[in-house]
Amino acid sequence: MRQVLSTKKLIGMGFMAFAMFLGAGNLIFPPMIGYLAGEHAWLAAAGFLMTGVGLPLLGIVAISQVGGGFSALAKELPYGLMVLIGSCIFLIIGPLYAVPRTSMVAFEIGVQPFLGYAGSTWTRLLFSLAFFFIAWYLALNPGRLLEKVGEWITPALILLLAVLGISPLLTVSGAAGAPLGQYQNEPVLHGFLEGYLTMDAMAALMFGIVIITNLQSHGISEHRALVRYSIFTGIIAATGLALVYISLFYLGATSREMVVNPANGGDILTVYVDHLLGHVGNIFLAAVVILACLTTAVGCITAASEYFSQLLPSLRYFWIVTAVSIICVVLAVQGLNEIIQLFTPVLFLLYPLCISFILMGICKPILSMPVLVYRPTLLVVFVFSLLDAAQMMPAFRPMAELLSILPGYQQHLSWAIPGITCFLLTFLMGKWLSRGASQSVNLGKSR
Repeated sequence: MRQVLSTKKLIGMGFMAFAMFLGAGNLIFPPMIGYLAGEHAWLAAAGFLMTGVGLPLLGIVAISQVGGGFSALAKELPYGLMVLIGSCIFLIIGPLYAVPRTSMVAFEIGVQPFLGYAGSTWTRLLFSLAFFFIAWYLALNPGRLLEKVGEWITPALILLLAVLGISPLLTVSGAAGAPLGQYQNEPVLHGFLEGYLTMDAMAALMFGIVIITNLQSHGISEHRALVRYSIFTGIIAATGLALVYISLFYLGATSREMVVNPANGGDILTVYVDHLLGHVGNIFLAAVVILACLTTAVGCITAASEYFSQLLPSLRYFWIVTAVSIICVVLAVQGLNEIIQLFTPVLFLLYPLCISFILMGICKPILSMPVLVYRPTLLVVFVFSLLDAAQMMPAFRPMAELLSILPGYQQHLSWAIPGITCFLLTFLMGKWLSRGASQSVNLGKSR
């Protein structure tokens, strides 16, 4: 019997995925890139959309094809290595970086402007306690996340985003000036790399299993149906993300006359909205940011907790969610810029691995010998991404510069050509070896 999900439920799933992806980085990075890129904003946006929209969509497709979470996607690796890489990804996208960042952004954009001062440590702590208590409560029942997020929170979020996104188009804004800094040259490439900071490709490896879990809780269990509805869910989420990004790039590119030397995209959003819409606009912005960050926090806490509960079955899901939420509260009192700078090298190390997992997961049905392809390719990507990460750390930069003649070094893409070459060689080798093995078997049968 063909399994069917109602249109209402499917739209709810898409809204849920959109809300989980639309978090802190998605709101603060596009305005800043648009501000710096100026007249090159749309070129930078094109690159940003590749990593900020295209890769997350492919990630959902890859997870749905293997029928499970990250462990199913990486099962060709030795178990210990799979656990190590998976744990690093889920810790960074979860309690160590991405989730605390949601609370920091929500506070700095959604609360701080109304305080009239930067806020004390105690103020941040009280806000984080309230923020993560709500996230903890919603994450405790992941099977019903669709109703809680997709049907309750996301419609309000989309309405607020529509008002925020359309208002700059209906008012007189400043002209986009000349591009600044690195966006004077290769804006597409720099936009592509800035898309790393949203961590949405990494998040797709987490949220894919959340989507599958919710589909299964609504009676979708057959593999083809799971893949089909996961892809539809991803398309809805990707479309929403693209529209938000485009409006935020435009907002940033036309804000130079209003904002001088912003520290981050949060400053641009706050000043721009206050200029265009006044106090009412600030209330709108606060609601958008807090809702967006909350839904992302719920999705990340849920996915990380489900991963570690499968890894450590002796621990109850309840206690893992609680522990993750407590860690998030502790780290959320740190400064936003400081935590972004601290973990940027880690992203340049892990993101190429995530891209490789996604692309190989999609190609998996045509791989004759997946283990032969996965292990060498990921090893090569890891070694060269270490070089890219070393460039971001002053202590290791002199060592990294010894290999600056490598293609893609200046663009932090040293891993790309070696990784693609290794993939193609091992893919062809697997085809050749499997063909030889099948011919041997047929010859033995004919004898």
